[in-house]
Amino acid sequence: MKYQCESCDRLVKVEAYVLEDGALAVACPACGAWTRAAPSTSRPASPPGPASARAEERVALGGDAAAAVVPAVELAGVPSWSGVAALRVVRAEAPSALEGDPFQAPPGHCPKCVAPMREDAVSCSACGLVFANFIPDEHQPSEVLAGEWRALLEAWHDWDAHDRLLAQALLRGELAMAGRLYRLRLARAPHDAQAQRGRDEVVRRVTTAVPLASDGPSPATARKVKNVVMGSVLVVALVLLLVLAQVLRGAF
Repeated sequence: MKYQCESCDRLVKVEAYVLEDGALAVACPACGAWTRAAPSTSRPASPPGPASARAEERVALGGDAAAAVVPAVELAGVPSWSGVAALRVVRAEAPSALEGDPFQAPPGHCPKCVAPMREDAVSCSACGLVFANFIPDEHQPSEVLAGEWRALLEAWHDWDAHDRLLAQALLRGELAMAGRLYRLRLARAPHDAQAQRGRDEVVRRVTTAVPLASDGPSPATARKVKNVVMGSVLVVALVLLLVLAQVLRGAF
């Protein structure tokens, strides 16, 4: 089972946990912070026996589900715990939703901008692409980025792996293509928290990586322009001197 840490906001696996007064407490393997679940409200809060405690542990930690931290809700007859967060189970996407080519848009989406489209549409209302003119090879990632993306899919819940891929893509000038890959992932798994975070991170890095506008030309360019201007002025001055000399010679 995985859950979203309330302290570092990472989606991590449950590796260390304890039961405190019938409530589950899990430790984040990334930052070490502890997250505690509120007591169950489906039955009276009584000390569970050994058998029921083991059953609750199996329910809490079983399956391929992910858990996200949500605020505890104060109900009548249930004491409110300060600083306690409940774990809301978020089911993982069905395997069939993630099948197919990770570099191609799934059916029902524009092959270029990955926006939803109608079945009878001949062009995309978002980017204006005429579907009959689409060339798939023009929208494929480089071999390096494609290899990094396949490796990332194997460690999808490790945000450090996402950060490394984005950093390398930025250095190679492929950040826009990385953003497209995250949109393709979201088209197949709309509730994928990692894909949403990666897409937002691409937007943030693109906006912060825009170079500052220059106040003027570079020193080398300025020297070249100055030399050209001075040369032109010198040539014009020599021509004028020759013309003046011819005029004076004709006058005398």
